[in-house]
Amino acid sequence: MTARRIGILGTGAYAPVQVLTNAELEKLVATSDQWIRDRTGIAERRIIGPEESVASMGVEASRQALATAGISPEELSYIIVGTNSSDYIFPAAAIRVQEALGLDAGTAAFDLQAGCSGFNYALYVAERLVAPEGKYALVIGSDASSRFTDWTDRSTCVLFGDGAGTVVVGPVARGGIIASFVASTLNMKLTCETEFNAGNSPFLPPEKTTVRHFLQMDGPEIFKFAVRAVRECIARIAEMSGIAKEDLDYLIIHQANNRIIDAAARFAKVPMEKLYVNVHRYGNTSAASVPLALHEALEEGKIKAGDKVLLCSFGAGVTWGAALVEWSY
Repeated sequence: MTARRIGILGTGAYAPVQVLTNAELEKLVATSDQWIRDRTGIAERRIIGPEESVASMGVEASRQALATAGISPEELSYIIVGTNSSDYIFPAAAIRVQEALGLDAGTAAFDLQAGCSGFNYALYVAERLVAPEGKYALVIGSDASSRFTDWTDRSTCVLFGDGAGTVVVGPVARGGIIASFVASTLNMKLTCETEFNAGNSPFLPPEKTTVRHFLQMDGPEIFKFAVRAVRECIARIAEMSGIAKEDLDYLIIHQANNRIIDAAARFAKVPMEKLYVNVHRYGNTSAASVPLALHEALEEGKIKAGDKVLLCSFGAGVTWGAALVEWSY
């Protein structure tokens, strides 16, 4: 069976209403607005509401993406959610999105965990699922990092925000995904343990208390990894596609930290005007970062039909990956 050309047909995004500014963070930890801006470029981030979830944010973003694509939910064959912070280990957030969209067992839904690279990983999988038969998939990046952030640790709590971004992928007549890859290697410099500890099991030595586990990060080491990852993404996609980095029209890089974006652009010798930046408004939204930024760049008219757009992310694990898309609408 001949694989179809697969592209992105529509995008959507959702950011929670509650805004957490740097001035408000000054009341929680020993930090300042200037310190945060100088080191991260972040001015504010969004915080998920108590009644919201990774799934509900994904649903809001997905409705927009489906409307833009002109695809009804019933036409979907797959729903993939890249997330690190689902409210449940099971059922998957993707299945709850499926239910909210009114879909039955004709749609297969599952979650994928790959750190902040979750969206690129999910896009890579979706492309290969739908290409053989020309089906449609919903690819969602949705994270609520605020729910496992230590708000007494100024080195991490200033960085993260919550949100969701979605794309619809399916067959296109022209353009589409030209090249893509995902990669990983073990690196314990950015970790978050589960709540499954000795206090929860009679088969393990008892602990006096059950400890909450928060994300922990070695900032300098992750910074160096991130810059290397972006350089590799650009070089590897150029090699795979035969398209020089100078011929890329636009880059959507994971919005982890403005310093990382700037350093990666300098090392790769890519002009900043080719990069979209919204980290100052949302902080690091993890798996939601790339699709949220992609949606906003399209809304602002930064990307036009025929443009060659690089989507690149990196995250805990460590993981990284990229996709080069020739925009088709």
